[in-house]
Amino acid sequence: TAYRARHGAGYTVFEHNSHGIEQELTVFVPVDGDGGQPIKLQRLSLKNDTDRPRRLSVTYYAELTLGECRESSQAHVVTDWDDEFEVLLARNFYNPDYADRVAFAAMSAPAKSYTGDRAAFIGRNRSMANPAAMERIRLSRRIGAGLDPFAAVQVEVRLMPGECAEVTCMLGEAGSVAQVYEITRN
Repeated sequence: TAYRARHGAGYTVFEHNSHGIEQELTVFVPVDGDGGQPIKLQRLSLKNDTDRPRRLSVTYYAELTLGECRESSQAHVVTDWDDEFEVLLARNFYNPDYADRVAFAAMSAPAKSYTGDRAAFIGRNRSMANPAAMERIRLSRRIGAGLDPFAAVQVEVRLMPGECAEVTCMLGEAGSVAQVYEITRN
């Protein structure tokens, strides 16, 4: 079915309706007088237009480079999960330009699952057109070194008939883990 896209000053909105769920995704980078925080936000609004309760999973997927190009840096990217703040962290200590930086992905709703392993997410002999992870109840929760690094966080949304919900996906980078916590909590 059809998608609609609207563009404004500093944002884009994508609208779609399928399977009785109205969806609106607003993508933007917040700015202020000082330039803003190093974060990209994607706000997803969902509305249940059916006469029955719905349980949905929302999965945020982001490829990580943390270097000049993915092919040369991916062997050095290490992912980690913080249970307390529910944020996926990634670092590349090997690259001199990014060694002191922390990339992160998080969502505004409590995380149901996560993974930092792109190969497990896509699956053997699969592609992004049909990833194996979308046929499973939850993501693999694999993180660490030696993986095909990326970031995926999954949340669950329950909607009663006519009910709306909003989830915000966050992707950014910071100079420290403490700064990541500050950015994602504001």
